[in-house]
Amino acid sequence: MKIHLNRAGQTLGQFTPHEVRSGYREGRFTGTDLAWHDGMPSWRPLAEVIDEIAPDEDGAPPVVTTAAESGPAWEQRAELGFFPALGETIRGVLLEPGKTFVSMRRSGGLGAPLFFYVLLGTLGGLAGVVYQEVFKSFESGGGAEQQALSGMPGSAVVMGATIMLLPIILVIGAFVGSGIMHLALMIVGGATRPFEATFRVLCYANGAAAVLQLLPGCGALIAAVWTIVVEIIGLAEVHNIGKGRAALAVFLPLIVCCGFLLALGVLAVYLIGDAAGGMSAILEKLRQQ
Repeated sequence: MKIHLNRAGQTLGQFTPHEVRSGYREGRFTGTDLAWHDGMPSWRPLAEVIDEIAPDEDGAPPVVTTAAESGPAWEQRAELGFFPALGETIRGVLLEPGKTFVSMRRSGGLGAPLFFYVLLGTLGGLAGVVYQEVFKSFESGGGAEQQALSGMPGSAVVMGATIMLLPIILVIGAFVGSGIMHLALMIVGGATRPFEATFRVLCYANGAAAVLQLLPGCGALIAAVWTIVVEIIGLAEVHNIGKGRAALAVFLPLIVCCGFLLALGVLAVYLIGDAAGGMSAILEKLRQQ
């Protein structure tokens, strides 16, 4: 049996199980290298399948060359505490995304990352509603006390609707957005891990970046830009691909959407022009009669 190895999109070659085990023990192959052989449904990290595809014949312990995939801190909140784990995960994703996503668990369920995203996404959304209401009060006339009293009923309704509906919208958006992103990764040849890995990256990236919406003024814009940056880094690390390919996957849905809108615009202009030409011909015939 020949085992194919790949590192960061570059083929390392084909090796026998003995050669793979020997190279892994000596450090020439690492746990994040991707392995595949005939019969495997997909590429897998070598650390996960080394004992299955290249069993240790002499019993010597392998050299562990990769960081343990046990993070982020959010998934250890039972030991660390809710708020310390929350704060450490936000800090890690925003300030050290490479390190954070290298150590992120690739599997383990969708619940923890989804909870993280919905919690912080709702908080960011509420901040946006509050800022919008504050700006509206400044733009309207009247004294400060009158503005506050007149805006209270409407603000309460908006806040209540946001609290009830936004979590539902975020849950739907998490699955739809991750599905589109994973499809884009498959198109560019970068989906080396299952959908769950992509889902986890997007939830942690978008959840942590949502905190930036608490900044007044341009917080939403900063959050949007930094989300893209963190997603590119996270997908590159988790799927073990180059950042260029990860960036292409992130921007591909936007490129397709813009192309579709452009095509609709061209079609609309053509139809309007054709209709205008037909109307002119009809009017000309009427004048001749």
